[in-house]
Amino acid sequence: MAKNNEPRKSDYLRYSSLGFQMAITIGLGAWAGTYLDEKYQTEKPYYSIAIILLAIAIALYQVIKEVTSMSQDNDESDDKNQNKTESNEK
Repeated sequence: MAKNNEPRKSDYLRYSSLGFQMAITIGLGAWAGTYLDEKYQTEKPYYSIAIILLAIAIALYQVIKEVTSMSQDNDESDDKNQNKTESNEK
């Protein structure tokens, strides 16, 4: 039997939520950096740059962690389906 490799609807929801999560994380970083630049009246946007870069790093970490988790979940479900198919064929 052929393996069904089509993603489930829940996978699409998890992937689309990653984009929103990244946007919110980076947006909050930009807001915080701008706030600190205005509060301390810096000549150049040092806080904005630093916090936005930190927010991007955090967002990428979150994405990598979530995608790795999804990949492991899919691998485990594929293994279960493979074992189930093999036991049904016997």
